[in-house]
Amino acid sequence: MNTIQNLLVDSLWVLGLAGVLATVSYVSWYRGVHSRSWRYVFSLPQMLIPLTVSLELFSIGLAAHGLIVQPPAPWWETAAWSILAFLFAVQTVLYGLAGLRHGWDTPIEERDEDDKAQSK
Repeated sequence: MNTIQNLLVDSLWVLGLAGVLATVSYVSWYRGVHSRSWRYVFSLPQMLIPLTVSLELFSIGLAAHGLIVQPPAPWWETAAWSILAFLFAVQTVLYGLAGLRHGWDTPIEERDEDDKAQSK
């Protein structure tokens, strides 16, 4: 039987999935307007942050669903989704810091090469 709790938890992963699809759609549009490759556009923090936040919501929703469903999902499944949610949260913070330091429209690969050159 559907409860308010089930509806709220399921809305998390649906919202995350919608966010992933919206981000990919926006990236496709941005790529066409600026004549850039998929690889270049997916290395920009301004594109990676919405993607990782959406994947984090998706993972949180599936982990929470595993906790409240009857019978409960296997512990390892819930743990795997929880670990993924944590890793996506860490990625979001790292991409945010990189965007603040070097600019939101500077590819991450270029930053790595610049950091290596500065350290030598």
